[in-house]
Amino acid sequence: MSYASTHIQIMDMRFSAHVSTEEFELWLSQVERFFLKQQHFVLVMQTEPVTEFPEQYRQLQATWYKRYKQDFFQYCLGLVRIAQDPADQQRLNAPSLHAAWRVPYYVTLDRTDALQWAVQRWLC
Repeated sequence: MSYASTHIQIMDMRFSAHVSTEEFELWLSQVERFFLKQQHFVLVMQTEPVTEFPEQYRQLQATWYKRYKQDFFQYCLGLVRIAQDPADQQRLNAPSLHAAWRVPYYVTLDRTDALQWAVQRWLC
């Protein structure tokens, strides 16, 4: 797992291999830092093929989202997902996911496209 944040506050998350509970919680805490600093950001997320998440990660994310959703809506300018393949793109681009995140949401297969979208969201 890795992450990077540029001066225009684009958090670039890549999940790979075996993601531990601690790593997943660290990712959530990195997003929380934007809330604490009252900084806007754009989130770019990518999950590499054959990535394993901890069994309870969905519950951790749901609990976190419930606690911070108002901050997320206020400070997240957009969320872009980089899909692994066309089938993954179709799954991630479901209307239910657009509705669930409630921020501008975009799914692409191309990293360059994802970063361009993120910059555009930042500039809006």
